[in-house]
Amino acid sequence: MSSTATTAPLLKAAFPVRRMDFSFTDTAKYWWSGDPFMTHFMNNLSSLFPHGEKFFVDSVRAVRKQIEDPQLQKDISAFIGQEAMHSKEHQTYNDYAQAHGIDLDVLDMRVKVALELLTKVSSKKWRLAATCCFEHFTATMAEQLLLREDINMQMTDPRMYKLWLWHAIEENEHKSVAYDAYQAVGGGYLMRTSTMLLISIAFIGTIAWFQLDLLFKDRQLFNWRSWKYGLKTLFGLRNGYLTGLIRPYFEFYKPGFHPSQQDTRTLENRWRTRLGFDG
Repeated sequence: MSSTATTAPLLKAAFPVRRMDFSFTDTAKYWWSGDPFMTHFMNNLSSLFPHGEKFFVDSVRAVRKQIEDPQLQKDISAFIGQEAMHSKEHQTYNDYAQAHGIDLDVLDMRVKVALELLTKVSSKKWRLAATCCFEHFTATMAEQLLLREDINMQMTDPRMYKLWLWHAIEENEHKSVAYDAYQAVGGGYLMRTSTMLLISIAFIGTIAWFQLDLLFKDRQLFNWRSWKYGLKTLFGLRNGYLTGLIRPYFEFYKPGFHPSQQDTRTLENRWRTRLGFDG
């Protein structure tokens, strides 16, 4: 009599870690359609990522030993890998800025100091809740960038275009990981939503501060034509990039919300094909 041994299939992460190696040595100073305001808006966002994404990774790592789900463990590993690659490439982004006399390092340092202070005075669970909130911002902003070709085609430098759309794909691929980890360690509705209120005020305030700082130092603070173009692009009532984030932002406050309810799988697949990514 013989028996056949069976083995469980090996689990793998739901998304891959892509190794990227961008270079921006020949990128024009105002690479967003030659416009200072929108170029600095994207520079502004980029300055948040090197230390911001380290904070996300540290927040998930801090509770990882409490998580028993093997699939979530695999996804956490891939999440860490993707976020590490984002930090690396947005640090490279600073080389472009330095070449044009744009001081992103000082903004980067402000983010570092603020997040280190936050880490000292908060609990592991609260930092994970904050990460869920930040990940909701990045995922919804990324989704909007992928959806709005009238917006993303204004990125006239092909390397910046690919950087931001690669980043946007991956933000949507891993958008549920921190949230699932938060739920796995007993995170609840009240902490999640109250944290989102605080994070929203801090995030919007930081973006506004950094935007004014970049424009002032670049002597573009009173470039009213650029302000008009930038504010219309971001806040236009019908087609503004940030205007389109209002509905998905408030969905976060619903009881029973989960990031996967904002289904972007078809959108991700379309852009993976367009950018030549295998998985």
